Amino acid sequence: MPAARSFTELKFWQRARAWSREIYHRTEQPRFARDQRLVVQINDSSESVMSNMAEGFGRGTQEEFIKFLGYALGSLDETQSHLCAAYDRQYLDKEAFADLFREGTAIRKLTVAFIRAMVLRRGGVSSLGKPKNWSNQVWEIYERTTGKRRPAIFEATRPAPVAERDNEPPG
Repeated sequence: MPAARSFTELKFWQRARAWSREIYHRTEQPRFARDQRLVVQINDSSESVMSNMAEGFGRGTQEEFIKFLGYALGSLDETQSHLCAAYDRQYLDKEAFADLFREGTAIRKLTVAFIRAMVLRRGGVSSLGKPKNWSNQVWEIYERTTGKRRPAIFEATRPAPVAERDNEPPG
């Protein structure tokens, strides 16, 4: 799948938006609506899920995107906690509660899978904070453009082949 050009193309954002909308409609029910404090909290936290996803996308770096997806997951947990309170106060029946809680869990799974895909080796941000050695960059360009290996004296600065790096312990 090609890269998303807008946060609105992200499946987990689309699901978070629909989830937030459904929660809002549930809070409009007269009995629930009277608990204004819970209504405000649950609507704010459910909206925060999709808002943090969008804000992270707009930040422009994968590192910040992941940070904001973490905030979104925190807001998702907060919303699920508010759903528990709504169920305990009998504003939601068992089926409505289960459906909303389950959808939150599905959104979490999609978001975590997306984060994992970005941080896995060769998947996005695995090299963040580890700037490439400038000398290696120059020699890699030299090798690519000339088809020749770098002189032996510079071999010590060559990064380990991919197969060797894949066997390294995480660190």
